[in-house]
Amino acid sequence: MSDKVIRLGGGHLGNPESMGHLAQYLKHFVGRKFIVVSAVPELSAILSGNMATVLQKEPEHDVLLTQLLSVHRNITSKEASDDYHQLAEQASGLLKGIALIGDYSRALKDQVLSFSEKLTVEIVKTIWPESQVLLPEQIGLQTTADYGSASFLAANNDYLKSLPAGSFIIPGTYGITENNKIARTGKTSADYTAAFLTRSLGVERLELWDLDFDFQRADPAIISNPEVIKRLTYSEASELAYFDHYSFHPRTVEPLESTHIPIEVLSSASSDGVVETVINTETFIEDQIVKSVACTDDISLLKLDGPGVGLKPGILARVTTQLNKAGINIKSVITSQTSINFILSEENGDKALSLVKGMGFSSVTDISVLKDLSLIGIVGHGMQHAYGVSAKIFTAVANNHINVVISGSGASDLVSYLVVSKSDKEKSVREIYSAFFG
Repeated sequence: MSDKVIRLGGGHLGNPESMGHLAQYLKHFVGRKFIVVSAVPELSAILSGNMATVLQKEPEHDVLLTQLLSVHRNITSKEASDDYHQLAEQASGLLKGIALIGDYSRALKDQVLSFSEKLTVEIVKTIWPESQVLLPEQIGLQTTADYGSASFLAANNDYLKSLPAGSFIIPGTYGITENNKIARTGKTSADYTAAFLTRSLGVERLELWDLDFDFQRADPAIISNPEVIKRLTYSEASELAYFDHYSFHPRTVEPLESTHIPIEVLSSASSDGVVETVINTETFIEDQIVKSVACTDDISLLKLDGPGVGLKPGILARVTTQLNKAGINIKSVITSQTSINFILSEENGDKALSLVKGMGFSSVTDISVLKDLSLIGIVGHGMQHAYGVSAKIFTAVANNHINVVISGSGASDLVSYLVVSKSDKEKSVREIYSAFFG
């Protein structure tokens, strides 16, 4: 018996047409169908919002319960099942306990947020009564204890392969640690969960039932109707995943890359399983090299300046170690002989500045953080070997009087970075896009 693994975004549950198309598509396949589901956005917002304020204000049980039950009713037009109601009660009780204690751990936060996926699969069960819910606890989906950003380790493949033909709904984004605690693998990481199961079961491809934001040539909020990218490598897809206008988890490729299992993004506009984008190991270089001009406002720039800091042994290693210990993710590092520049998320800039200032570098004359910036990523394999790509990029921004705060062009065969003022973001995207796509 063969298997199919497909990732279903929680946003589709409120779209009867999309859900109907998926049901029809799955009927064409005889075997085990594992549908890995991300949370309904409204459920995530309710639980995340309560977690953000739980230490200042105890959630009102009846209000929270009404909110959670209303999501079910709005999507299905039916009253919630006993199982859904029980899960909603448990989530509310857990939040109340946190409020009474006055503190919570990362593990406890993961436990609360996991209810968004648990409640979501119960909504799917209402829509598709013939399906069966499989929780990570049941299938032995083991993770590391890195709460909030855990990695998958194993699944009980013997159990999964012993299941009969049918549709099985699995909540994405979390697994179980060695100590039987819930650990989430990241926000909206059902893609990663589905990829891990695809690899574990030896399924020939991972299918994503559409994306909230397609792999397009540029942000459609800036460029009108940009073309959908048909072919991407694992590296290109992972790079684009870090930008605001894509909805693909960057770790999705990790379990698949070594065995060359492709990822297919399917259109939800029909039940035909039309493939919009294929992601695999094939390095397909387009004539104009660039596949996308991506952008994000979620950055700050931590700068360490001083004579020879780029050559001084140990500075880079010490800073990266310190930031890692503090749980601060480094998006990229751009260096020169006199400056080391760390591209971080916007919210982590001040925290990183405080940490690094206390490290006592004698050779660093100035440590600062720059804000109100945007990161432009020009993505596509073949940049190092194509004459004129960098020239096109810098000519486009120079001719339009765009000031580049810092650039990292030529260091990678995959991507060139430009850091610009937020006020120059849209102009930068438009002019670079025009230079490559006309």
